[in-house]
Amino acid sequence: MDAASGEAGKGANEGRLRVRDFLRHDGIALDSPDDRLSPDDTLMKGAFLHKELRRGLVLHVSDAIEERAFTATSLLPEELSCIFFLEGTVDLSIGDRRFAFRADRGAAQGVAIMNACPEHFARASRGHQHLRHLVVSATPEWLHRDVLETVVDSKGGARLLRDHLAEHRWTLTPRMVALVREIFAPSPLIPQLWDLYLESRAVELVAETMAAVLKADRNERGGSIMTRHDANCLQRAKDFIDARIAEPISVDTIAREAGISASGLQRLFRISENRSIFDYVRNIRLERAFTVLASGDVSVQDASAIAGYTNPANFATAFRRRFGVVPTAVRKKA
Repeated sequence: MDAASGEAGKGANEGRLRVRDFLRHDGIALDSPDDRLSPDDTLMKGAFLHKELRRGLVLHVSDAIEERAFTATSLLPEELSCIFFLEGTVDLSIGDRRFAFRADRGAAQGVAIMNACPEHFARASRGHQHLRHLVVSATPEWLHRDVLETVVDSKGGARLLRDHLAEHRWTLTPRMVALVREIFAPSPLIPQLWDLYLESRAVELVAETMAAVLKADRNERGGSIMTRHDANCLQRAKDFIDARIAEPISVDTIAREAGISASGLQRLFRISENRSIFDYVRNIRLERAFTVLASGDVSVQDASAIAGYTNPANFATAFRRRFGVVPTAVRKKA
């Protein structure tokens, strides 16, 4: 799965990814809201690393600026993706599932997604942003050969590999945080040791990911595993929220439409979004307010109402906390 990285030291390629660079690969299609896009236009610039460390184990790192909004589509093979976001926001679709990835300013999080069979894959960027993330992808063959035989709960690990599009999120341990940092900002190495350095850390990240998943409580109410049923309930809730984002809605109403209890839905939002349902709804409303302000079509007072605030001062405080600027500054730039 496409991921990201930071400095990636000597192994990263500094440069630009143009439209033609994406289209050079078989099976990849590109779409953009900019109909004037040419093959020579730059989509991303910065540091990139995409490397098969050994057969079945791939590391993708990027520390880059996305200059345009675009959507890339392709076919995703059977694999486990261990994803670590440090900065930026990306929306993914795998088969009929949608995933949202964004950096958490609090505790660093990891995400594991198992794709048990080939699926259509779409990656959507929202436009100009700094994207910094890392992904380690491993095939089932590599996992069975090099990982599952070494873990205590090998049966549990095998079940994970069969749970198509199951999603697991967890707070990174200090060791995992250190591993991610070491890949982004490694110590100076001679070239002969570079591949071994990356491989050792990628293998440990996969092992730590498997340990986090297998340690999680699999009880539906207390665990951190997203089952297929959980994912469907969560998606119904998000669709309902999107359709009625401008209306007053309660947690009970959302849960009823999603086919799950209110407490169960709160748990799913904590797992998937690392926030409550209320915070999720408020964040969407703030993002919509930002969009209309940036377009110059509405006043700050109107944007405040769109975000669900009756007090403009409270709106300005929440807006600044979310985006780092006050609403009037965004309005003036439009």
